[in-house]
Amino acid sequence: MSKQVMNETFKYMWRNKKNRLIMLIAFGGMLLYSVFILPNVQGINEVDVQQLERELASNQQTFEDRLETGQTISSLFTGTSAYEVARNEYVNQRDLLSAIRTGDARRYLQIPYRPSGESGPEEDDGMSVLFLGRQRESDYQAHKNAVYINEVDPLSFHHIHERTSLQQLHLFLIGWGPYALIFLLLFMISDVVTKDRKLTTQKIGVSKNWFVYLLTQSIAALGFVVFFLAILTVTFFLVNGLLHGFGSGALPAGFFETVPENEPFHQSFQTTIPLSDFFIRSLPFAALLLYGFTRLNTLFSLILKQDVVVLIASTFTLLFPFLYYGEETIELLGIHLSWFPQTYFHFGEAVTGLVEQTLNQTIPLSRGILVLGVTILVLEVMNFGLSKLITRQKFLA
Repeated sequence: MSKQVMNETFKYMWRNKKNRLIMLIAFGGMLLYSVFILPNVQGINEVDVQQLERELASNQQTFEDRLETGQTISSLFTGTSAYEVARNEYVNQRDLLSAIRTGDARRYLQIPYRPSGESGPEEDDGMSVLFLGRQRESDYQAHKNAVYINEVDPLSFHHIHERTSLQQLHLFLIGWGPYALIFLLLFMISDVVTKDRKLTTQKIGVSKNWFVYLLTQSIAALGFVVFFLAILTVTFFLVNGLLHGFGSGALPAGFFETVPENEPFHQSFQTTIPLSDFFIRSLPFAALLLYGFTRLNTLFSLILKQDVVVLIASTFTLLFPFLYYGEETIELLGIHLSWFPQTYFHFGEAVTGLVEQTLNQTIPLSRGILVLGVTILVLEVMNFGLSKLITRQKFLA
């Protein structure tokens, strides 16, 4: 019976027009991003080569003209001359341009000079919504550059500007990625339970235990979404990897190291961790959250019975932290936020120390896993109790 329920759920989700539409949009958006958008997005401290060439030619012309006319003496007021400034700029720009043209990424990082105004993507950039994670990583750029220079070999410009597949997945998960994944799940499964109300003649006489039936349905729906996300991720990894490189688990990711409360003479600091550690730490949070929101969808479906209303209620739960969360908010109802499951909805921030930095307290990853685990247990108890209160006959009637 369980196999039949799972097969039926898989077939329904595959044939569902809204699911096919969102899957098509996801694949199309992924290809559009990798092929057309990403190559044209400026990385952090990335140099505009054309602008650099123009400035180099201008400075060369300036100091050569000054040299020909003999205007090389320093000013009494500034201690410098236009000739000296232009020539120094020219030498620095020539070295930087040479490193870029020859593809010497390590030398590029070792050259301290950067043209004025080269500060990377700004928050008001028209496409910044796609790269919120990139902006957060800018604070760790100096630490990451040290790792690139001393530990990454071979080193490419795609590594430095974080265009490789693994680096892009990391940026996605520390940006709006976790919310996008959970919302995609809620959108695709919002009608999995409520659809049975349209098939009362087929469902009302099913002999399987009602709670077990709903649980099996939830697992099947979650499995379908995870399978789709896995295919989408693998496709992105291959397409983006062929264009910009696959990356390595040894590449650095920004991490905020907090000091335990029993070490008052030490200070928190910014550092890096390998990408492999970031993904390993993220996996249990992602699994617990996706399963938890799947069971929450089942709970809302029993109560509300309308797929659109269920989606709205589930999305409200996902975005609820934005109603009270602020830079100085550390408690809710007198309880520290680290003991609430919504603190870990953005698991990309939880595993990189950003939540600890915001709450100004050391929060072990085990606490987040414990809180989410207990939340799932509570959801299961509520689902079990509600399935006894709202029986199959009452729900389908």
